[in-house]
Amino acid sequence: MPLDTARQFSARNFGEVRHAIRIIRRFERYRFRLAAAAAGICGLALAGYLLDLRALYLPVAEGGGTHPLTALTALMLALARLSPHRKAEFAFALLAMLLLSLRGAELLWPQSPLAIGHWLGALSLSPAPSEAAAMGYNSLITLCAISVAVLVERRSAMGMAALAAAFGVCSTVIVAYSYALHPAFGGMSPITTLIALLLMLATVGRHIDPLALRLLLSDSAVSRLLRRQLLLALSGFWIGGLLLLQLQPAQWTTAAPLVTTVMLVLAVAGLMSTVAMLAGTENARQLQQAALERLSVTDALTGLSNRWACDVFAGRAIAAAQREGTGLAVVLIDIDRFKSVNDRYGHAAGDRLLREVGRLLPRWLRRSDLAARWGGEEFLLILTTTRLTGAIALAERVRHCFEDSLSLPDGSEPITASIGCAELLTGEDTLDAAISRADAALYRAKNGGRNRVEPRPPTLGPVTEPEAPEDEARQIGPHNRRAADATP
Repeated sequence: MPLDTARQFSARNFGEVRHAIRIIRRFERYRFRLAAAAAGICGLALAGYLLDLRALYLPVAEGGGTHPLTALTALMLALARLSPHRKAEFAFALLAMLLLSLRGAELLWPQSPLAIGHWLGALSLSPAPSEAAAMGYNSLITLCAISVAVLVERRSAMGMAALAAAFGVCSTVIVAYSYALHPAFGGMSPITTLIALLLMLATVGRHIDPLALRLLLSDSAVSRLLRRQLLLALSGFWIGGLLLLQLQPAQWTTAAPLVTTVMLVLAVAGLMSTVAMLAGTENARQLQQAALERLSVTDALTGLSNRWACDVFAGRAIAAAQREGTGLAVVLIDIDRFKSVNDRYGHAAGDRLLREVGRLLPRWLRRSDLAARWGGEEFLLILTTTRLTGAIALAERVRHCFEDSLSLPDGSEPITASIGCAELLTGEDTLDAAISRADAALYRAKNGGRNRVEPRPPTLGPVTEPEAPEDEARQIGPHNRRAADATP
């Protein structure tokens, strides 16, 4: 089992992040419906101009209407979000931005020869669109912001800022309507506002940060505080604007929606900065927690798992082997004459040798296996779905790898290893007995001349796993093996 399987987050935090990602993916799935709804409304507005049906683009007689240019540009953005390919999406959004640029030049320079708004109005069968139905600055800014959010790359801060600006402009209209003011007061018709909101919802999934969304949706105290602040701030500012209208209606009728919108945008901006700061802090904390969790299951010198990780992994592996009826084997590896390496070349050389062993062992294992430093110069392999013969075959390959890849610091002779193998027997609920049998086999390999695997592979002798006599079992242990290593 590689070290990257150590948990990056606790189960609760990881589940919350997955929940946030699912919400973002749901937004992306619903974008087709939202964009299709926006495209349908744009189509109805354009049909109203072509068929002289005023109610389709100017539903409120004294309010604002949707200009053909507004409907056409919004239709381009809706088609961009409906496009399954990024190139087509980019092309539609770029075309919409071009139309908006021409309209912006027309607003800034009324005598412009590229009066695109006037041209599109002249193509309709309806009378020329009124000034209230023309694309104004609010519609222009909103659609430009949505175009930028579609054009930039995913998870872009610029894209999220553009959507926030579009929402801020739409808030002016929504606040004006909620205060029962003149329908055209916000500078956008109800149809244009609805189209813009649908396009924003269809685009917001491209730029939501999962960590920030997780922070808002979590059950933690910080998240609950943020949600409460958001609700109180938005409702408080809206009620404050309503009170200002009631106190001095003659003076505040003109400026109240704008003032309230500014307050709302400032509140949202402050909360968004708080969310970003807390998300960064939470991410750093999670990374530190993940690092500590990795250290708790990792041997610092070799990078392999430690004994505590072995105990946890062994419990799961034994349960799986008993449930599925598959084998489970252990391989115990001891570096031959490791004490002489420390004595002759120093402990730094011994540490380098151990690190090399930690680098080589995982190459021979599957993701379902585990390599661990068992103690000193001993290493333990836990092989899932493996019988004794398979463990012996793997041990032989590891032995040859050590002999071919490792050598003393001066290169005078190769580094070898003695290896003992054992298999979990029926009725055993822990690895203690199997490790004891592997330990006894390792002791026989030491006494048999080192650089060998016990039990012997089938090609070299019968595969048997005799029980160690009682007096031999008492002698088996790391100290006796080190004594055997000291003998020439």
